[in-house]
Amino acid sequence: MTMPGSQSQSTHPARSPQRLSVNLSPDVAEALQWIAEKHGSTVTDAVRRCISTQKYVEEALDKKAKILIAEEGQPVRELVFV
Repeated sequence: MTMPGSQSQSTHPARSPQRLSVNLSPDVAEALQWIAEKHGSTVTDAVRRCISTQKYVEEALDKKAKILIAEEGQPVRELVFV
């Protein structure tokens, strides 16, 4: 229960979900389906995952962070976004 004048634990007021309609190329639609299947989730959840990941990457890049890929047996590489 939230007392009058106090802040709730959430930093955002409750919002209703937003519907989104997008046109995807067959390759992108297939990739999105692959992501959903890989994680045992829905395409909607895969879209959420992709957006959350991209937001995290953008925020890191804004802080001048480097995104590195380390694959077993390979040299570490920097992922560069253009």
